[in-house]
Amino acid sequence: MKVLTLKLYDYYKYIFDSKKNPLRHIPDPVSRFYVMTILAGMWSFAFSIYLGSIIYFGISLAAHAILLLMFFFTMAVFYDAEKNASSWLLKLRKDNG
Repeated sequence: MKVLTLKLYDYYKYIFDSKKNPLRHIPDPVSRFYVMTILAGMWSFAFSIYLGSIIYFGISLAAHAILLLMFFFTMAVFYDAEKNASSWLLKLRKDNG
């Protein structure tokens, strides 16, 4: 489970890390989050059109918003742990690295 969690974290950083993705050129993190939210809404709309029902739009939009908020909150905790060299993250990395 630890290995899977660390892999998911590494994949997340590869896709959503502002130092690696194309949104890194936007200087304000709040603006980056806003753009990510707009993209999630657009993808939700595209999926609802594909599935043929506007009802799916609300469900998909809510799911995307919840997932985005969960990802950003989790990554904020992980970034803070790395920045402060928290012992739990270092121990987890050492145990699996």
